[in-house]
Amino acid sequence: MDKPVVAIVRPFTSAAMVAPALRRAGFSPVAVMDYAGPSLGPLHSSHDPAEYDAVINHHGDIDATIARLGALKPIAVIPGVEAALQEAQRLSDALAPEYSNDPALVDARRHKYLMHRALADAGLPVPKQICTTDPAEVAAWIDREGLAGRDLVIKPPTSAGTVGVSRAPGGEGWRERFDAMLGTRDKLDVVAEEVLVQEQLTGVEYAIDTVSHDGRHSITDIIKYRRVPYGEGIAVYDSVEWLPYDTDAYGELIEYGLGALDAVGLRNWAAHTEIMMTPDGPRLLEVNARLAGAGNPAVTEIATGESQVTRIVDVCRGLGPKLPPGYTLHRNVMAVFLMSHSTGIVRNAEIYDAARDLPSYHSPVHLVKTGDHVDASTDLFASMTMGYIILAHEDSAQVHADREAIRAIERDLDVEADA
Repeated sequence: MDKPVVAIVRPFTSAAMVAPALRRAGFSPVAVMDYAGPSLGPLHSSHDPAEYDAVINHHGDIDATIARLGALKPIAVIPGVEAALQEAQRLSDALAPEYSNDPALVDARRHKYLMHRALADAGLPVPKQICTTDPAEVAAWIDREGLAGRDLVIKPPTSAGTVGVSRAPGGEGWRERFDAMLGTRDKLDVVAEEVLVQEQLTGVEYAIDTVSHDGRHSITDIIKYRRVPYGEGIAVYDSVEWLPYDTDAYGELIEYGLGALDAVGLRNWAAHTEIMMTPDGPRLLEVNARLAGAGNPAVTEIATGESQVTRIVDVCRGLGPKLPPGYTLHRNVMAVFLMSHSTGIVRNAEIYDAARDLPSYHSPVHLVKTGDHVDASTDLFASMTMGYIILAHEDSAQVHADREAIRAIERDLDVEADA
C-alpha cells in the first residue's frame, strides 16, 4: 500500500465513521477484527468491510496479528470500542508507540472500578463504590459508608451504553440484583465476572468528547443528557443537547474531565467522558476511551462543523500539536431519542412524520418504520431500535419546545407487545 495506513481495531458504532474520512484525506484505512473477544453482536451492523483496504482478523494470537498488521506499516492504531482496548494497546505499542496510551493504565481505561481508583489516586473526587464477587462485602461496605437506605447503582464493571445497569431505590433489592448479574453475559457478550455497586449520584449529567495528542486534550463537544427513569434500569435516554465551549460556565466540569483523562493515562485518540455535576461538584461516571457512540460525531458536525472524526484525521495528518482546545457552537442542536415502553412490533410509525413540520426539525437517524420490531427503551442499544430525531435552530427555546412536541406526538405510538 502506497498510502499511509491507519488501523482501527473493531471499528463499530461511531468508529465506523473514521474509515471513509481517512480515505477522503488520502489515507488507507485497515480494520482489525477480533474473533477471540466478545462477539458484540448489536454493534456489527455498523461495520462495512468495503470501507477498508484490508481486514486483519485476530484469532487470539497477538504476535501473529502484530506480524500481519506490521507488514502494512501502519502509522497509527486506533481502538474502536471498549472491548478493543487491550488488543489496540498491544498493537499500538508494537507498531506505532508514538500514538500509544499509557500501557500501565490500560485496565483503568476499561474497568470502571479501577478507573475510579485511578482518579482517586490523582486526587480527584469520585463516588463511593465497591467491586466484588461477594455480597457480604457489599453489605459490610454499605454499613461502613453509611449508605443504608440510600439509592444504589448496580452494574457490570465493563458495561457499555448502560447495558445491565440497574438501580436499587433506597437500597432495596440490591442483593437480588447483585446475585442476578454475577457471572452473566450481557447483550454485548461481556461476562460480569464481578459486580460494581455505587452510591447513586444526583445532579445534571454531562459528557465531554475529546481527541488527544501526546497528552494534550482537544474538546470537540460538550453535551448535556436528559434521562428519565424506566423500570429497574438506571435511565432511558430522552435527549442530548450540544452546549457551547464556555470555560466560564463549564470550567469546573472541563478541568475535572481533562484531569480524568490524565488520571487514566489517556494520551492519544478519542474519549467520551461522562460526568455528573452534583451539589458537591463533578463526579466521574465513566471514561470511555473511544469515540462517542450513537453517531454523535455526525451530529456534532451539524452543531460545530467539526467532530472527533475530523480531529482524528487531523492527528493522522500530523496536525496534532495544532488542535484547538475547544470549538465554536454554530447552531443549537439536540438529539431526541424516540422511546417505546414495550418490546414488540410498531404499528403506526407514520405518526413521527408530523415532526417534519417542526421549526427546528433537521433530520432523522435510524428512524423506526411501521412493522419494525423494537425493544423497550431500557438502554442505549434498545433506544437505537427506535432511532432519534435531530433538531437544529438558532433559537434554543425553539429546540426545547420541539422536543416536547415530539413527546406529545409519541403518546399515540402503538407497539403491539410480544406475547
